[in-house]
Amino acid sequence: MAKKTNSELFASLLYIIVGVLLIAFPGEALKWGMTIAGIFFIISGILDIVRNNVSGGAVSLVIGLAILVLGWLFVEIVLLVLGILIAVKGIVALINALKKSRTNALDLVFAILTVVVGLMLAFGNALGTMVIIVGILLVVDGLVGLINSVKK
Repeated sequence: MAKKTNSELFASLLYIIVGVLLIAFPGEALKWGMTIAGIFFIISGILDIVRNNVSGGAVSLVIGLAILVLGWLFVEIVLLVLGILIAVKGIVALINALKKSRTNALDLVFAILTVVVGLMLAFGNALGTMVIIVGILLVVDGLVGLINSVKK
């Protein structure tokens, strides 16, 4: 039982630390994450090649190098496409809500919010905001886990 409590305590503290870092340094945290991911793929590729999995290793090496060299380009393209798709979904939901004989105000609000979020993702700086939100959620989750592990 003590090991489980210690691991829960450690995980909770780690969540809080990572959450605070994401809140305090959202742009830097993304750079660190992408750099770590790129390095992870490169190391994984080298290990695969050493283990005679040359094709898998080569793919991992290329992915790692692409993340390190072109990472932000991919992020911007994905956010643009995702944002446009979310905005279109919101527009369709808005049209459907307006077509109803009894329009629900909540349906209208959610549809409008969906359009706004989609446009922010596609053309705004919503990525930093999302990182901060994830940071807040990690801190809250860490605090809840910390309280629960101390209660045991």
